[in-house]
Amino acid sequence: MKKLIIFFLCACCVMAACTETSEGFLESKGKETDDLESVLSDSAKVMGFHAALFWQVGRLTMSPRTSSTSTLSNYKDYEAGTDNSRYSGYFRVTEFTPAYTKGDFSQGGTNAGFTDFRTAWVEAYQTIYRCNSFLQNYKRTPLCAATQERLAYEARFVRAFFYFYLLRQYGGIPLLYDEIIDPFNPLYLERSSFEECVNYLAQELRATADGLPLEQMGADYGRPTKASALGVLAELYALAASPLHNGGNIGSGDNRLLVGYEDYDVNRWRNVVITAKELMDLGTHELVKDNQTRPGNGFYLATTKRVNSERVWFWLTVNSTAFPSNELLPKSRNGKCNIQPYHELIEAFPMKDGRPINKESSAYKENPYADRDPRLGYTVIYNGAKWVKTKGGKQEEVWTYKNASQDGYGVNGGTQTGYYFRKCANETLMGNDNGEGVGLSFIRYSDIMLLYAEALTELDVNQNREEIEKQLFEIRDRAGIDAGDDERYGVPANMGKDEMIDFIINERRIEFANECGNRFWDLKRRKLYEKLDGVWTSAAVWEKADNGSFSWSVQPIEQHFFSQKMYFSAIPQREINASHGKLIQNPGW
Repeated sequence: MKKLIIFFLCACCVMAACTETSEGFLESKGKETDDLESVLSDSAKVMGFHAALFWQVGRLTMSPRTSSTSTLSNYKDYEAGTDNSRYSGYFRVTEFTPAYTKGDFSQGGTNAGFTDFRTAWVEAYQTIYRCNSFLQNYKRTPLCAATQERLAYEARFVRAFFYFYLLRQYGGIPLLYDEIIDPFNPLYLERSSFEECVNYLAQELRATADGLPLEQMGADYGRPTKASALGVLAELYALAASPLHNGGNIGSGDNRLLVGYEDYDVNRWRNVVITAKELMDLGTHELVKDNQTRPGNGFYLATTKRVNSERVWFWLTVNSTAFPSNELLPKSRNGKCNIQPYHELIEAFPMKDGRPINKESSAYKENPYADRDPRLGYTVIYNGAKWVKTKGGKQEEVWTYKNASQDGYGVNGGTQTGYYFRKCANETLMGNDNGEGVGLSFIRYSDIMLLYAEALTELDVNQNREEIEKQLFEIRDRAGIDAGDDERYGVPANMGKDEMIDFIINERRIEFANECGNRFWDLKRRKLYEKLDGVWTSAAVWEKADNGSFSWSVQPIEQHFFSQKMYFSAIPQREINASHGKLIQNPGW
């Protein structure tokens, strides 16, 4: 057992030395060591071990495929498994994104043996193991008592966050609690029920919320806070209250309670309301607003500024990285353009007055990007949109029309959808220019506001209408949308429950496009994926005439397939085989 702990401590220290994901607390502090006592007796090594607990956060929670050597590039996978966008680099069904789009997990001849299911499962439990190793030993370190306790709460938070990831990916999972399981003498653990997992994680997140500080500043910026714990707790409660688990359980027999509750209970939404409101009342977070510089500039700042009031729980990169610009921008801007928006995402954004687009209007047919929600321009690059050609230089047009040099539709290395993402990229930098290390947000304050509005709608849309609409008005005001004479920002009046839910989910789609797979998880928890089965997604193909004029058309490029079993990833077949009958497989696998 001691040998096993030493191995993981050494591995974590090596990772801390090799992987810097934030200046300050995640800088290299530990080096490889060959005995447990050496680690525990050295403050720098202890801090390096603890910092390494955060290393896997960005990899696993933005992508199920974590075995790649490129930590940063994997975040695209969940997003490209939706109707928002596609990954342009390959289309092999041996990888998660195309396999999910095509509903084909036949790699190796066994669906449940799909490599990415196994990798995600194993690496999540490795991190949980490391958290437990720290928690069993932290009081033996030379750190002062206050620091020991703060680091312990942070380790408990990271552990809970990884359990939350596993829960929404696989349903009920084996809970290790505080135990360190010896793989040389393994315990054959059963899966806890979905309800047991929710209850345990709610207890852990509540405890960490009570123990974590309100703010982490300076070199500690990026560590979890009280709001981070409440934010994940709100997401957990929203998962538990949503249709997939609360009344829409797809399981049967032995696995039914592993993937949801037996019956629907509207009161599960009350937990979302209470927790979201508690976070909002802390006073530590608010929307970033700036419509004076230009309409919707606050939205741009909230997604590109390293330190801002909207970040609740987030993952930072160091100043010496060009991420995510290097992954998103077109070739002419030194980007890899690895993930590209479908035209359907563009259609989801409203007009500048907040009202839906009219695809039959002559204005839209002539220029579909004119007078649109400003968030559209901060999310995508379309034909003729501008970006710098040198660091801090002049903004010049990006041409995506058919056969345009470098970036055009149909050109090698160009766009496959007629668009590029620019969301979260600094507009003064090229794809290979280092930024300030912004990283990506798992939870922004607007996420909490919209979950709050969604939960209030589920409870009683009529009774809660004023509070629901308050959240929507504030978000659309920050977006730079015109209030209109009625000051409703294009939000329809007197929507019923189903209409309001549809409106909120679409608002989440456009607010969080290309941010940590939010669309992926929303489609799953709301049981909306099945509506995409057989649906085609499209490209906007622009063509340039000899006289310099442009015309465009929508062309289908990809058909999506979905089966109900894909709401839950398969428990890896290797784990099933090794469990001696203890692990029960998910529905349909």
